[in-house]
Amino acid sequence: MITLYDDGPTLFPDTSLGVSPFTRRVIGRSTKIQPDRLTLNYKKLPYKIIEINLDKIESTAKSIGAPPTRTNPKDGTPKYTIPIIQDSETGQVVSDSLRIIEYLDGTYPDTPKVMPPGTRILQNMFAETMFKSMLPMSPVMRPKLNEKFFTPEFIAGQRRVYGDEIMGSTLSPEEESAAWKTARASFDSLGEAYGKQTSPYIMGGDDPSVADFTVVGFLWFMNMTYGEESEEWKEVCSWSGGRIGVLCSEVVSRCGRKLL
Repeated sequence: MITLYDDGPTLFPDTSLGVSPFTRRVIGRSTKIQPDRLTLNYKKLPYKIIEINLDKIESTAKSIGAPPTRTNPKDGTPKYTIPIIQDSETGQVVSDSLRIIEYLDGTYPDTPKVMPPGTRILQNMFAETMFKSMLPMSPVMRPKLNEKFFTPEFIAGQRRVYGDEIMGSTLSPEEESAAWKTARASFDSLGEAYGKQTSPYIMGGDDPSVADFTVVGFLWFMNMTYGEESEEWKEVCSWSGGRIGVLCSEVVSRCGRKLL
């Protein structure tokens, strides 16, 4: 059994839904839509989820022997992040979503592979680009997520780490509109990069890869914030000439879950 450590606790309508979009890349309930969860669901590997508050990640990681994933820019000390998996079959503990996906591809060769050989650097750069593309929407969605899904315990933990600015501020209608336009422009650029490719998947071909799970994982927040039938989600699905909607539907279908 694989144990996946995610950020929480939250009030999402499924107790297996944590917060991190990077975790979504590994699992996949839609993954709540998340990339790590998407990978586990796509591979049909059994797993359970343990939610840990943001300010408890380091102590939890150390207690199970999870390695740090980077260094703190301020003082150079080791930094511990989620997702983390603990595999009872092998005794391995792995941190960082891309390393987790590489581990799952290598350890369970009879399951579908999602990391094309030799593409790790490209996948990492793509994930960073997608993260930056979604940043303009963070102040738009944060107040709504605070109200609908984030528990007082979760918010308190984030405040202890980031301070009060994590709560966000109310944007004017003009500022919200500008954020939507910026996010759409980024994804429309992705649509242009498809060119004449007919496959809905970013790497082409007949099967999804971690790049697809990355996009869907980040967009999960918008799906959960506004709802499957909302005008906002329909707007997102129209991005990239409608390719984003098709991509989300295809990925979720292949992972065997609905978005909500």
